[in-house]
Amino acid sequence: MPLNFKSINLPAPPRRTRTATGGGLVEADYQNITLYILILIGIGLRLFQFLYNRSFFIDELFLNVNIVKLDFWGLATRTFEYQQKAPLGYLWAVKLLTTVLGNSEQVLRLFSLLCGISSLFLFVPVARHFLRSWGVVIAVGVLSISYTFIYHSVEAKQYCTELTAAILALFLYTKYHDRTDLKSLLIWGVAGAILLWFSFSLIFIAAGIAGAVCLDTLLRKEWRRFFMLLIPFTLWLLSFGVLYFLFVRKFHESAWLIDFFKRVDDAFMPLPPASVSDLTWLVRKPYSLLDRPLGLMLYFEPNADHSFLYYFLRMGWLYAPTIVLGAVLMLRKNRLNFSVLLLPVLLTMAASGLKVYPFHQRFLLFLGPVFLLMLAYGFERFCALFPRRYSLVALGLLLVLTPALVNSAEQVNDPHQVIKDYNREVVLFVNQNYKPGDAVYVYWNMRQAYEFYKAANYLKFNAIEASYVKNKSRNPTDYINHLKPDFKGFKGKKRLWFIYDTNNRDPIGDFIDQPAWYHDQKFVPGKSLEQEFSKMGKQKTHYQLNTFNATLFELK
Repeated sequence: MPLNFKSINLPAPPRRTRTATGGGLVEADYQNITLYILILIGIGLRLFQFLYNRSFFIDELFLNVNIVKLDFWGLATRTFEYQQKAPLGYLWAVKLLTTVLGNSEQVLRLFSLLCGISSLFLFVPVARHFLRSWGVVIAVGVLSISYTFIYHSVEAKQYCTELTAAILALFLYTKYHDRTDLKSLLIWGVAGAILLWFSFSLIFIAAGIAGAVCLDTLLRKEWRRFFMLLIPFTLWLLSFGVLYFLFVRKFHESAWLIDFFKRVDDAFMPLPPASVSDLTWLVRKPYSLLDRPLGLMLYFEPNADHSFLYYFLRMGWLYAPTIVLGAVLMLRKNRLNFSVLLLPVLLTMAASGLKVYPFHQRFLLFLGPVFLLMLAYGFERFCALFPRRYSLVALGLLLVLTPALVNSAEQVNDPHQVIKDYNREVVLFVNQNYKPGDAVYVYWNMRQAYEFYKAANYLKFNAIEASYVKNKSRNPTDYINHLKPDFKGFKGKKRLWFIYDTNNRDPIGDFIDQPAWYHDQKFVPGKSLEQEFSKMGKQKTHYQLNTFNATLFELK
């Protein structure tokens, strides 16, 4: 007999009653125990990564050098170095923490950590609105143990705050969308208006909620309710209007950044699609979300052999159909909930088609709860086909959660597995071995590291920052000649420290792969300067972690 998903009615949550024979735990107890064990594991993983306190990677340095240098007013009014941008609410929250606790990397990550932990608890009532039974365990469990959500919870950037804001927006929807009293609608409106100042991407969630609720109300011809709902939605619109006028409109995407997102990240939906490749984007890009930001698929090193076994173990064949199944069945069961979840995705894709927002990895972290709810809904509806087959439920939980847990365990074993930056270690190595009278020369691609650790009072030396002259140089020889005026700063010094990265070739603001000679694989950033400095003296020490280097020369 064929399975009829449409006719399936989910069982009501198990009653919390005891059997007459002994009063053992009922199914709801097992669900709650499993749920909170997963949350505790998620908190533990986040605290481990926070306490491990890995070095800032390049994007964290770009943003946080501005937070450390500027005061509250400056964060609201000044143009940031390295063309950075972040919501004012996030910037001020982090600045407040640094004002009280200092400028350490852990303090700069603390607000993200607090958001990451709080999001786990906030997601529980959201999941219970959209789901029931073991679906709640799946949705909250993946959010708790997925390495991507954990990673962004200890990242000194705004993405985890955007995730938490999205979950809060969904929570407010579950609490207030069916209210008609003025007090409730004002609370909903003011809360949503404030949240927009902590997350640029929240506009997609807010617009999706407003559009779905208004459309549902209009279809039901509930005119009074419709006009009452305009109260919170108008407050959201006004808040975003002020935010746009004061900040967002100043963030015009530069041509170089659009080129980068298009060529490197494939982050813009082809609009209109002009080829088969453009059409496949609609499948390729959403499918890639299973990896990042959801962190569901088993992680392999980038150079792994892409054999059949590789794709089988990554289990996209399980996750993608389950999400699609969940979306289809949710559409049949509750169109309002389906619309609330789908519209933000469609709006984000449309924005990417207009090249105003990248549809790519970390920028989509805020959509993570949407896909997790659809995944969990598909899972629980499938489980409903086999009532009281708890062995199948357990197998399903293992299939969905094990890859995410394995990834996170690997991150504990090697916290630098995904981001292999060692900015702090190299800069502090020079600081520890620096002697009064030494010269320190920082290559342009390590400037952000020096500037941050200097501004945060980590360093006892003042460095000479290499001039940025590659774009006006014709070849490596011409490049060295343009840098020679910097070398006057070494005059009279007995020792020279040189700090550089052999990997980063494109600074903020440059088109990738330009100029061609600089991106020739035979030219290694920093190495030509090492050869030049060897003419001035003898190399005594070389310290290297991954692509990050510090070399000491005794000058003649």
